[in-house]
Amino acid sequence: MATNMVYKNADNLWLEVGAGIESGEPVVVGNITGVALTDADADGYATVRREGVFELDVTGTFTVGAPVYITSEGALTATADSNVLFGYALEAVTTSGTIKVLLKG
Repeated sequence: MATNMVYKNADNLWLEVGAGIESGEPVVVGNITGVALTDADADGYATVRREGVFELDVTGTFTVGAPVYITSEGALTATADSNVLFGYALEAVTTSGTIKVLLKG
């Protein structure tokens, strides 16, 4: 049996997300994405949930199952460009709004 396992389940990670991040906000650290479960502490670290479904604000047109991307600033968009895949829309929206988003995990 492997003795070097650090986390059996990596659904929640303690990551450096930057100062000012609040619980419930989408975050991206490199290519790791998720939603902050806690406010960032004084050192900029927070617990980040990597799996699940969250109601989040998005900008752009989405159909059910469409990819949702996150910008380096933490905004969720329909635009791929140099953004990171965040998850998938579980609801449709035509311009922007709050929808359920399945995290890519």
